[in-house]
Amino acid sequence: MKKRFFSIGLISVLCLTSLFLLSGCGSKLYNYDLSEYVKVGDYKGLEYKKVSVSVSDDEVQDKIKSNLEEKAETKTLKSGTVKDGDTIDISYEGKVDGKTFDGGSADNQSITIGQTAFIDGFTDGLIGKKVGSTVTLNLKFPDPYSNNEKLSGKDVVFEVTINSKQVEEVPEYNVDFVKKNSEYDNLKDYEKSVKKGLLEEKTTKAETETKQKLWEKIIDKSKVKKYPEEELEATIENLTNSFKQTAENYGYEWKDYLDAVGYTEKEFSKTVKKYAKEKVLNDMVCYYIAEKEGLEVTDKEYEDYMENLMKSSGYTEKTFKEQFKMTIEEYCEQEGYRTSLLLNKVMDKVMDYGKEVSK
Repeated sequence: MKKRFFSIGLISVLCLTSLFLLSGCGSKLYNYDLSEYVKVGDYKGLEYKKVSVSVSDDEVQDKIKSNLEEKAETKTLKSGTVKDGDTIDISYEGKVDGKTFDGGSADNQSITIGQTAFIDGFTDGLIGKKVGSTVTLNLKFPDPYSNNEKLSGKDVVFEVTINSKQVEEVPEYNVDFVKKNSEYDNLKDYEKSVKKGLLEEKTTKAETETKQKLWEKIIDKSKVKKYPEEELEATIENLTNSFKQTAENYGYEWKDYLDAVGYTEKEFSKTVKKYAKEKVLNDMVCYYIAEKEGLEVTDKEYEDYMENLMKSSGYTEKTFKEQFKMTIEEYCEQEGYRTSLLLNKVMDKVMDYGKEVSK
């Protein structure tokens, strides 16, 4: 089971059967005469199903509900009663035999009823109590009590003051909400825009799935004559480094990471080499078609993409480098984003050559 988990993770990260999820490990195959390395399957005249999507009124309403929930605000209340699942602010003092004990008191501690761990009866004893009130809880420590063996099985009295509770207030769906959160001033136009956005999302998804199936057809019919050794070794190295970086990000030593996913070093190397070969095949086919069709990703297109990627993710150049320990340029090169942008152009061309069928 561990190995299956690892393999699924590997496929997900590398996108070796499809590059549409914008990952890879960077490839520059322009220096190769690709006809010496790969025989590319037919990519003209391929049939694909007509993309047809629709959006229901219920889906529009669900999206509006989601938009409202995204704008929910957390408010602190000094009144009301405590319910299961509430997040509340409390101050408490615990006494055993009339004396306080280490770790038994706190001020202004935030807890969530039913989630925050206390001894049995603590959080349940606050349900139904009024915010602002002080509650006396007569409880008993479990026996044994691993946190403090001296307290095992002893009676304890907690005086708990419920200072406040936090609630998520979802805004009401009305014209005021629409004006504040969109460019529209009425519900009808806002709902039309929501529907349009959902249609665009569904269309993009459907087109991506169609392109992926077409790409798989092309790859299935393509054959490697020989692998460019330099490219293959570089891809293996990049894939390995990617996983080692993942291990480091999660605080694993490399050997411990392999143990955790159930692989030996030898098994890992064999698996990576297998997927590296598939990755190189994908890249060679992509670049071969691009060269035949005169397609390329310009420097400006690539730079604009990197800038939009960074901004849409909420990063500045500084914060991105702090988070990922590399520049956005280095990151996109490592992940093969330029290749992926080129593949999108290739697949647009494949669809232009293709035959749309209704069934």
